[in-house]
Amino acid sequence: MAVEPRVLQRDDLLRAAMSAGFGTMTERRLEDFRQDGLMSRPVRAGNDGRWPVWIYPVGSDQQLVQLLRWREHTQNVDVLRVVLWVEGFPVALDAVRASATAVLTTLLHEVEQDLQAEASRQGLDPVTEQDAVVSAVATTMAAKRGKNALPRPIRVTADERATAVAHLLQIFALGKQPDVTEEEAETIEKVLGVSPGRRQRVEEADPWLTGPASALVESADFVSLPKMANALADATDSEWEEARSPAAALFLQLPVVTRTMAALTGKGNFAGMGGHIVLDSEPIMAVFMVAFVLGARRADWSGNVEGLTDSLAPWPTLVGEMKQVLDMPQHELDHNLAGHGTEMWDRTQRIIKALLNGELDPAPRPPC
Repeated sequence: MAVEPRVLQRDDLLRAAMSAGFGTMTERRLEDFRQDGLMSRPVRAGNDGRWPVWIYPVGSDQQLVQLLRWREHTQNVDVLRVVLWVEGFPVALDAVRASATAVLTTLLHEVEQDLQAEASRQGLDPVTEQDAVVSAVATTMAAKRGKNALPRPIRVTADERATAVAHLLQIFALGKQPDVTEEEAETIEKVLGVSPGRRQRVEEADPWLTGPASALVESADFVSLPKMANALADATDSEWEEARSPAAALFLQLPVVTRTMAALTGKGNFAGMGGHIVLDSEPIMAVFMVAFVLGARRADWSGNVEGLTDSLAPWPTLVGEMKQVLDMPQHELDHNLAGHGTEMWDRTQRIIKALLNGELDPAPRPPC
């Protein structure tokens, strides 16, 4: 016998928020969320005596809790609209399109402003001497240390790093295809941290990174900010809907898989996947994943995207099975591991630690 969905009213949503640890949630804030298009509006279902009864769509309590959790990471309404839509919640597609476009437009404007500011500092023309401006910005970025510095997953010389960052800015920020030698492209892979993907294997699978490293330059056709902005603008409503599921897999499942592999192997950047570990802790990445999927489809990369997302599909179930070890008595765990060697014991202990720390939980997780 089918279970009827529970009717949700305002107080049910507020109670859900309180149960999730958001005791400051109020009716006024709920109304603000409705006005911003982050929550559905209730519909009148009748009267309770003289008073109207307003009910919310099924799942609105879950949507509110997720919204509040994501707001711990960002309060950018445009980003939040896209994140909730990617997660499958009912957010108007027109609003999502406008929000995603606004996010990328803002980023493009910021890039342009940064280049103009650097050109002014260097006494260069931001248009005719753009390469020199980019090189100056890259040198500063590459040398920066501290909290906001670029990651340094693999050691390269300072000059090589600066050159690689300049090429990355040209490719991903400006959408250009600079002349890059194979040796320079290999250095770019090291700066990105993906070079171990050419030699380290996930189980028995072949290395995922193959072919000439210089092929990275061609990705400017669909992963650069200008091209992604065009992809968002040109895509039809049906293409947006088709992009929703793979974007969710890349944004929400890929980082869990990466953290799982790190726990299994004890290597944070195993097979060059370390860059994905914190993907789901940055909500703006949901916008990038939608734009990436739309752009990849138009660049005849849809097969690659589908293959990747298909490979991610079993992982939520696998992680769920891993969690069963937390309910296992220690003597039973010891018995099952007996005779399997120290490697299996160490791997199991790393998985248990990752599970207890919430590293294998789906996003949004509490901010650090």
